[in-house]
Amino acid sequence: MINRPLFFLLAALSAFAPLAIDLYLPSLAAIGDELQASSGQVQQTVTVFLAGFALGMLFYGPLSDRYGRRRVIFAGTTVFVAASVACMLAQSIEQLLVFRLLQAFGGGAAAVISRAVVRDLFGETDSARVMAMIAMVTSLAPMVAPLLGAYILELGSWRYEFLALALFGLACTVATYVLLPETLGQGRSQSSIAHAFQGYSIVLKQANARMLILAGGGHFAAMFAYITGTPFVYIEFFGLSEKTYALLFGSNILTLIAFGYVSTRLVKRTGTTLLIQVGSALGLLGALFVLASAWNGGNQPWNLGLMVSGFWLCVGSLGLVAPNTTAQLLGKNPNNAGAASALYGCAQFGLGGLASWAVSLVHDETALPMAGTVLVFAALACASSQRLKR
Repeated sequence: MINRPLFFLLAALSAFAPLAIDLYLPSLAAIGDELQASSGQVQQTVTVFLAGFALGMLFYGPLSDRYGRRRVIFAGTTVFVAASVACMLAQSIEQLLVFRLLQAFGGGAAAVISRAVVRDLFGETDSARVMAMIAMVTSLAPMVAPLLGAYILELGSWRYEFLALALFGLACTVATYVLLPETLGQGRSQSSIAHAFQGYSIVLKQANARMLILAGGGHFAAMFAYITGTPFVYIEFFGLSEKTYALLFGSNILTLIAFGYVSTRLVKRTGTTLLIQVGSALGLLGALFVLASAWNGGNQPWNLGLMVSGFWLCVGSLGLVAPNTTAQLLGKNPNNAGAASALYGCAQFGLGGLASWAVSLVHDETALPMAGTVLVFAALACASSQRLKR
């Protein structure tokens, strides 16, 4: 398998997005106060990050197929570090929005290329196992980052959180230089940059590739609808405390890790396609539980239990879907692994942003907008997975 230092480096590279999103969430109000910005303007710093991250993936993926993994990671993480420092020094919300966009654009390189590196090193089945193991580690980031951000805020300023992100990016850059060999090797393309970007059309012409992208992206979007909607639904609709909400949120991360562990144990026997289809079906079943709870409309304990169990299935089963869709997609496109990884990541964050926007757009003081959005994207994932060829 993979040596431990390199494994943790790839996990850290995969964690750029959750850390950069979740670390500063406890400081949104403080940012608004200091920069004299509305809550809506401050929330846009999350939206522009999602957009920049998706664009960064599309930009860096084909370049890594042309120029190699190491130098493109260096370029992206350098942009991330510089933009994080700029975020720390921002004097207006407009400046912060621009620098967050640049920060995300740089961070996209780490996430997209870390998956391509795994594909360079392993075949499809072993890639699925390694990616599931990496996902189990990076799933801890959404649990730890907000708490860490809160402690950093107590030091006196939200700006220290962006300093922490800059130091994290710098550490990953140095570790990449020390630990990561050039994995593209002799397979590196000598074609033009324009030809490298044609990898997108090569991947998208494959029906199975399109279904894999939609299956993984749709399931990820269902999780984003959950992330966007549950703070209101759990705290305001069901009347739970912030601490109880945090515990329920953490329980979903644990189910995600548990399903990921199951994937590592089964994939050699079942192959990737069956696990994708089972995971997508479980996700849709969980979404139906959530819809049933929302449709009932009551805030009784049993109704909350139905919703919580639905999210355990829907969010947790992403641990079966994500590593196996990624491994199969990249495994079928070894010469365009960077482009394939970029398309997959763009679908995740693009559809995730769409789901988040949909939940907030039709907010009506009930759980139905969230539940309906979760169901739509879970159904998209399930329908796509069932069209995969075994």
